Amino acid sequence: MSYTGSVPDTAGRRLDWMERMACRNEDPDLFSDEDREHEARTICIARCPVRSTCLARVKTLESGLHRDQRDGVVAGLTYAERHRLDADAAHRADDAPLLVFDGTERCGTHLALLRHLWLDEPIDAKCWSGKVMRDRASRVWHAANPPLKAAS
Repeated sequence: MSYTGSVPDTAGRRLDWMERMACRNEDPDLFSDEDREHEARTICIARCPVRSTCLARVKTLESGLHRDQRDGVVAGLTYAERHRLDADAAHRADDAPLLVFDGTERCGTHLALLRHLWLDEPIDAKCWSGKVMRDRASRVWHAANPPLKAAS
């Protein structure tokens, strides 16, 4: 075979990682539906091979933004959690306080899970099972206590 002078294109592209996202073939509305938050988190946390890259990207894109300028579940975190964890975010007087980790967060608690997710640490079974139990308890409570309908 003779040399043609061409070189195979093996250079990585800046957003190639998006081809491997676990959410790529999922319904986009799933990640904005608060009733399906657990399902969206599970896709990000348990199935996504590029969650770390996604987290770094969303931190860059959302840095300094207010909660109202964020949306849905991304990299396993809700828009409100990402806002409370972003030290550079715009905050208003009525916003929930900034979350700061001091290293004393006990595994199995929601705060420890948030620390693992935000700092891109491995998520241990205790933290994930704590999240699953918390979500299940929340669903049971909401099923037993439906919202009151407005009187006509």
